[in-house]
Amino acid sequence: MAECSQSGHEMDIVKCGICLSDFTKPILLSCFHTFCSPCVTKLIEGKNTLCCPLCRAIQVLPDKGVDGLILYPYFKKADTPDTNVMVLCQMCENDRIGVSSCIDCISNMCFECSAYHLKHKLFKTHKTEKIQIKYTENKSPEETNLNGAICETHNKDFTLYCEPCNRAVCQDCVTQNHKLHKSEPIMFQAQRRRDLLRSAIGAIKSKISGLDQEREISKFAEQNHYKLCKQWKDEIRTHGNRSKETLCKIVDLLADVNLKQIDEMQKEDIKSISNFQDELETKKLSLLCLLRNTEEIVKRSCDGTLLNDYTFIYQTLSNAITKDNQLKVFAPQFCFGNQLEHKYIENCFGLVRRGEQANMIGASESHIYSLPTICDVTEFKKVHSLSVGNIIRSVFGVCEDKTWILVSSIQLYTAKGSIIGYQVPGDNAEQILRATQNEIWVKSGEVIRKITKGTTTKTEEIVRMSEFQTATCSVLDDNRIVAYSVEGKCFYEVNINEDWPVNINETTLKNIPVEEKYSGLITTKPLRITETVSKHIIIPCGNKVFTFDRNLRVCNVHENRDSSFRGICGDPYGNIFIVDYNRNKICLFNSYGELLHDVSVQEIPSSPTDITRDSIGNIWLANGSYVYIYSYL
Repeated sequence: MAECSQSGHEMDIVKCGICLSDFTKPILLSCFHTFCSPCVTKLIEGKNTLCCPLCRAIQVLPDKGVDGLILYPYFKKADTPDTNVMVLCQMCENDRIGVSSCIDCISNMCFECSAYHLKHKLFKTHKTEKIQIKYTENKSPEETNLNGAICETHNKDFTLYCEPCNRAVCQDCVTQNHKLHKSEPIMFQAQRRRDLLRSAIGAIKSKISGLDQEREISKFAEQNHYKLCKQWKDEIRTHGNRSKETLCKIVDLLADVNLKQIDEMQKEDIKSISNFQDELETKKLSLLCLLRNTEEIVKRSCDGTLLNDYTFIYQTLSNAITKDNQLKVFAPQFCFGNQLEHKYIENCFGLVRRGEQANMIGASESHIYSLPTICDVTEFKKVHSLSVGNIIRSVFGVCEDKTWILVSSIQLYTAKGSIIGYQVPGDNAEQILRATQNEIWVKSGEVIRKITKGTTTKTEEIVRMSEFQTATCSVLDDNRIVAYSVEGKCFYEVNINEDWPVNINETTLKNIPVEEKYSGLITTKPLRITETVSKHIIIPCGNKVFTFDRNLRVCNVHENRDSSFRGICGDPYGNIFIVDYNRNKICLFNSYGELLHDVSVQEIPSSPTDITRDSIGNIWLANGSYVYIYSYL
């Protein structure tokens, strides 16, 4: 099995993935992996296509063969010092990198300050120019040519972004072919694209840590598989000894046949696990190489090249994120036979077969190893805290670093603790069900309303049901409202795809009773209901966490006698975070409602009540009149 030391991964990405040596005239493939030119030449051996050794992507070679491929422009030796001169913004106190300079104000500005400067009427006559970051290291001719990309038609630098054409253009292009098109300075659009690519790169980094976890789980599966195979071997031998008085040589023969069958299965399974571990190592190396190359391109390519290649680069990163591996190994299982009869010897002794996947509740005889596709979280690092002045009843994450908080009125806060200014009346509001930067869905008694914040506040009634009065509600991704009523011991499911307000009838409303043996365990009204990435519904209630399948049937129950589970939220990786009020803990569950471990929280507040996650990955933890913001990515 291929093995890579953990400490050597960073060195692997600056070496050729074929010869495992320093790059010799590195070539950049369309999948953003780099290899030596001599290695690629040997690999193709007269073929007109090239299969990437890391990601298996097929690339059609140009007419010139390997010589026609793109040379990787950002390659440099590891000992070459990075002497880039970074210019900081002089307009704000956030230590952001300057992207433009105002000649009249004699000040450097970051992206946000520059955008404000151009729009403000006091500064509209000021002249600004883009800041060119200076590099003191010597550049190769190929790198100089790429970073200095110019308009092929007019032989001028790209300085503008044409919005209808979605490409970089020069000043002459705007006055000719793009005369009637809407355009803006290229620095702003390039910065937006860089931010999006950096977000995708962050997801790749999380994916790499997830691969490490998958590999560790596969090692555990391998060890457990040996143990299970040995256990069944002992059972077969014992069963054979009991039957020898009647079966004699026939029993010994059948026992040997079954033992051989287990050995064959074991060889196949261990080979599958070993191959899967090799695939994980290759995929991790692929992601590390992809990460390095795209980071260099984002950091060092010119704006025009970045804009023209953005769609392809971003799609490549997105495809790398969504590709997942999964290992399923079924342990051998021995099946005992019936009462011994001579003519049914084989049936009586039993046969070895593959184990079957067990139900999540009350099943332990069969085993299946399925590697989760989650990014494991072990620690929250404190970013900031803020006081909202009143007892918090609900929090809900929205876009960027902003979060709606339900207190006496519904207010929008930033991660720095300041109120943005949106104060929406929250008359008798109990829950915030859905939120964006300018829109929230609120449950008030038996009514669910949508409140749109603009120049004027607009309120629309989505649905009204008397059963919602005492129920806990949640809006699912497929535009269904699911509510659980403790008094009714059932779920209410409302389809809201039709025009608002929804007309409640047999078509739009479903009543789904919870099984009696479980409904009696849900004794208090849950604080929150959430849907996981695997389309399960999880409800924390008291000292139990209930997981329901897509048909709202209980499939798992987790219980801890000393806990009081309250707030809950999920993330795109399948993690579910649940607040344990009694133990001052944040518990990490997977998307199937299984407890993984507690999360270490830096300066955790006492008796936390609610939790949410915003779109940039920050965790907002509520406690009394305070909110604490944490980061784990």
